[in-house]
Amino acid sequence: MRYRILGEGLRVSAVGLGCMGMSHAYGAPADREEMKRLLAKAVDLGCTFFDTAEVYGTPDAPHANEELVGEALRPYRDKVVLATKFGIRFDMSSPSVNKPLVPDSRPETIRASVEASLRRLRTDHIDLYYQHRADPAVPVEEVAQVMAELKREGKILHWGLSEATEETIRRAHAVCPIAAI
Repeated sequence: MRYRILGEGLRVSAVGLGCMGMSHAYGAPADREEMKRLLAKAVDLGCTFFDTAEVYGTPDAPHANEELVGEALRPYRDKVVLATKFGIRFDMSSPSVNKPLVPDSRPETIRASVEASLRRLRTDHIDLYYQHRADPAVPVEEVAQVMAELKREGKILHWGLSEATEETIRRAHAVCPIAAI
């Protein structure tokens, strides 16, 4: 396996495993025990980079993916890089089959999200914590400031942005260096 460095020293396998489809978005969730075996096999093959999000789940189990990833990778925690995302939730009150996404990156929401993700992932830190979508109501500088605080507290090691513009990336990076986009 080849490896890459993201940002300031985050070493990851060149091939990572996005775990969303195990519990979310592509029909019924896959068999949990089978997915745990798949995750273990990925580690055995040299994969160290695993990606999930707090919203990857079902209406009955909205955080199923983080829970699965946390349980399956706990024995390998010192060998793997866990990435997860914050900043959106589904509007469960919508009658739509595909529930609309609601951005929420208020500092208090981020702090509640990181604590919940840490519990579900069964770890004391998140290696890479992404803002899943921009929140038009919260300046990215405010989000970046919270990321800097979480880094100082040791709850996250690196952070990133999803679906961000060049201007947004520059503004955020000026406050707290970004490791991944």
